[in-house]
Formats: sequence, C-alpha cells, structure tokens
Amino acid sequence: MKRLNYTLFILFVLFFTSCKTAMVFTTLDILRPAQVEFPPEVENLLIINNSKIQPEDVGHSIQFFSGQTRNFSVPTDSVSLFVLSVLAEEIEQIGFFASVDLLLNSANPNADFNSITPLPRATVNRLLNTYDADAILSLDHIIARSEIEENYFSGLGYFYTILNVRFDSFWSIHYPNNVPTVALHFQDSLFLQSESHNRAQALEGLPDTQDALIDGALFVGYNSTRRFLPFWEQSDRFFFDSNNKLMRHAMDSVVVRNWESAAELWKQAFNSTNNTRLRGEAANNIAIAYEILGDYDEALKFAQISFDIFNARMGANDAVIRLSDYMLELLRRKQELLLLDRQLGINP
Repeated sequence: MKRLNYTLFILFVLFFTSCKTAMVFTTLDILRPAQVEFPPEVENLLIINNSKIQPEDVGHSIQFFSGQTRNFSVPTDSVSLFVLSVLAEEIEQIGFFASVDLLLNSANPNADFNSITPLPRATVNRLLNTYDADAILSLDHIIARSEIEENYFSGLGYFYTILNVRFDSFWSIHYPNNVPTVALHFQDSLFLQSESHNRAQALEGLPDTQDALIDGALFVGYNSTRRFLPFWEQSDRFFFDSNNKLMRHAMDSVVVRNWESAAELWKQAFNSTNNTRLRGEAANNIAIAYEILGDYDEALKFAQISFDIFNARMGANDAVIRLSDYMLELLRRKQELLLLDRQLGINP
C-alpha cells in the first residue's frame, strides 16, 4: 500500500449567528485522486530533465496602452531546474514512493528548442537499470511566456498594468518491458497587476519578469505534484446549532470529533420533532457526520432530505444552494473512491 505523509483530518470551528439558528463553520481536509495513475508496483521513481533551454528572446512581450507591442528578452535557463527540484522535493516529502531520484542535467541532445525529443527506449532501459527505477517521469519540454499589458482608464485617471506569466509543460512517463509511454501536457499561469496614477509607477509596481518566471516555475513544480500524486484539498462544511437540547449536545461531540455520537444525537433530534426547520437542520448535520465517517450513501440520503425540507419551506435560498452543491460534492467523492483505492494500492 502506498503511503501519504499527511495529516488526515483538520478541524476548526467558528461560530456565527443568523436571525434564527447559530451555525458552525468547519474545515475538512479531503483526499483527492491524482490526474495521473501510476501502477501500484511502482515503488522507485526516477525524475529526469529531457528539456532544452528556452532562448531568452522567445515568448516575452509588452503591450503599451498606445497599442504598440515590443518584444523583450528574459533569461529562462533555470525554469526547468526549479520545476523539477520542487517536484522531486514535494514527492519525496510526501513519501508516496519508496525512493525518488532526480537527474537535473538534461538528457536531450537536440539543439532545437522548438522540437520535443522523446527518450529513446535504449536510454529508458539504461536509466531504469542504472537507478533501479520502476518508472521514469521525464520533463520533455517547457516553454514560459510573459505578457505585460499597459492600460489607461481615463474615467478614473490611472494606469493599470498586468503581468501574465504562462507555462506549457510536456511530460512523459516510461515503464520497463516496452509498456506504452504516457504523454502529458499541462498549463499553468500566474496573474499579477499594478496600478497608479503615475504611468512609470504602474509599470514599476510589477515584479521583475525574471523573478516572476522563477516564482511561476516553483508554482508549476508544486502544482504538478498534485497531478501525479493524490493530494489533500480543504473544503468547508456548515453545521446548524439550534437551541434544541439534543442538537446542542451533539455539537459537544463535534468539538471532540466523536462523529458516531454526534450523528446519533442528531438522529434523535430529527425523529423526535415535528418542526420541519429543525428536521432540516438535523438532517444537514447527519449528512456531514456520515460523510466524515465514510458512508457516502447515508450522507447523500440525509443531504437530500435536508434539501427537500428547505426547498419546500423557503425555495431558493442560501441553504438550498449550499445543499445542492454539497450533494454534487458527495457524488464526486463517492466516484473518486475507486480511483483513490487504485492509486494508493488498496484492493488494486
């Protein structure tokens, strides 16, 4: 089974009140599957640089508010190094693989930046044997583009400048025994802005383009980790905390994360009242408890009950919209379970 060195659950509670019922705001950490699925037998990963350095005069321009455009040069020789260094460090810290090796020196003999040169099978086999790797993750090509756009808003009398940094990265995954290669293409971007009544200050307020490219490369490396490995994502949940005795006792269990006890108390509140609002609030809370306990069918059942009650009482409102989104989220999580089990090596 694959390992993930993460905190499994994070909870904090903030209270706020509406005109009728207090609510509790809770943040959960939810495990999401990766976009890419490594076979469960892959324990040792080799990450290599198979890209070429981007010429300084490729991909960078500034458009002035007058409509004129000028190209300029920016050093980009370190972009792939930052991307791969962050990626390797993040993957190693997560502990998903038994070992992670990184080769930063480019294995690409082609001098043409515009072409992508796949790793030859002979090179793949040699690297797999040399590093005792089960798979090779190769960065085959990356191009960074920066666009500065200058605008002037005459009505407000100020200059507004934008720096848009975009990255296209091309990857491949190689396995032993002539298993077909997996080719991948990802896009990432950073958007920065500055404004001032002084034109020069609006431009100077933007970060140096080379610094922005480095920051962007670090972001690409971090973001790529979430594509290759399961990752945790924070998501908000909202409990109702009415003055009903059973509902209040249930919230005491929430604070100590005793979800079985909380669910049972909310069920007692749900079954012991004819107040439709209170039944809707209790059903909402029961759904979240079941979600945390991993029973998505029961969570969906009670979320639907709560939705139906609030929709019948008040029509479209915040609670109805939130519950509608919540049911879609539960369906998504249920569908992701099989992917996560495969990626973590659980019942492959």
